[in-house]
This record gives sequence, C-alpha cells and structure tokens, in this order.
Amino acid sequence: MDNQKQDITIRTAAEGDAVLISVLASTTFYEAYFEQDEPGDLAGYIHDSFEIAVLEAEIADPASRFYIVLRNGKAVGYAKLITGSTHASITSPDPVELKRIYLLERVWGTGLGEILLEHCIKTAKELGAGSIWLGVWEENQRGQSFYKKHGFVQTGTLEFPYGDSVGINLVMEKPL
Repeated sequence: MDNQKQDITIRTAAEGDAVLISVLASTTFYEAYFEQDEPGDLAGYIHDSFEIAVLEAEIADPASRFYIVLRNGKAVGYAKLITGSTHASITSPDPVELKRIYLLERVWGTGLGEILLEHCIKTAKELGAGSIWLGVWEENQRGQSFYKKHGFVQTGTLEFPYGDSVGINLVMEKPL
C-alpha cells in the first residue's frame, strides 16, 4: 500500500453515523457473500441486521464500539467491537469480540484491512481484554487466512442463523 497516495483515518462512530454504517454494512456484506448465498436469505439478513434503528441502538450500547475507516476522506469500511461478549470455546477472561470488520471490495488488497484490524486489536488491549475473538464463516478461506496471518487460532465453532439457512462459523481467538 502506498501511504503517500492514501490518507487513512479511523474514527469512532457517533450517534449520527447510523445511516452511513447501514450503507457500508449493507454494501460490504452483499459484496462479500452475494455469490455464495441465497438471494432471499442475504436480503433478509441485510434488512434485519443493518436497519438504521438497529444500528442506532447498537451505537448507543456502551458495550459496542464502531469504527469507520476513511481513505482520502471517504468511508470505505467499518468494524464493530463488543465488550463482555464471549463464547464457550474462548479461553481468555475478559475477551472482546470483533463482531464485524468489512471493507468495500474496491479497497481489498490495499492494506486497509490490516490497518483496521490492528486498530481493533490495539483498542481491545487498551480496554484490558485478555483476547480478541471473532466468528468467520467456515467457507470463507480468504478471511480465515487473513486472521491466521494475524495470530488468531480456531477454538471452536458456532451456528449462524441466516434466513432459512444455518451457517457454521469458526470461532477464532487471538491472545492479547
């Protein structure tokens, strides 16, 4: 990534960012899964999960933190951390969940994913977390490789209800 051509900023989302996050979340989730998923399941999940009112409530939740990554002043992705969230396979006390981390497809491979992930890891450490964990779809080899490269290891699995389907996510954890 050529940082001289890219001005990268990560900022904490504010109450007024629900519409922006809704658009980013809907677009990035669709881009990530439209080739594999049933259109109705995908549309239903996006509609239910990324409604503005749902996101307003999540942004207002003190356990949730949203971060928006901007390249040259334009929003190109986001991440969501949740404190107090755990799973039976998590080994560390006081974990932080990386619930979502998505970028627009046009910026994949530019290093922005690593920058945003490192920001989330740093934030989890600052919060005093013993680890950071996430769920990644068992068929998402690209995502699994990315997380393994950054020190995450699989500790278990979890079900991900999705429309009429139930996906299996690998639970991955990185000790801090």
